[in-house]
Amino acid sequence: MFARVIQVQLKPNTIEPATAHFRDNVGPALRQLDGFKNSRFLTNADTGKCLMVTLWESAEHRKGAETNGFLQGVMADMKEFFAGPPTVDYYEVGVQVA
Repeated sequence: MFARVIQVQLKPNTIEPATAHFRDNVGPALRQLDGFKNSRFLTNADTGKCLMVTLWESAEHRKGAETNGFLQGVMADMKEFFAGPPTVDYYEVGVQVA
């Protein structure tokens, strides 16, 4: 399994609307993508930091969600909540406990 982790600083007072947007728009769209496993939208109310974590069956599936324009669309739609540019990191999942 492979992960994409996007970290971004949110603008003040945008945690709730950003969370709602991810839950109501991004989440349902992710479920339609081949190889998508699950996602997490993590926020820190004290710092305003946000992590968007998605898990994929394979690196190819993860890359597919980037090369087909999906990720770029999500970043454009959520830009109104961002205080600065996001960073994107990639990981292989070594252990998952459910």
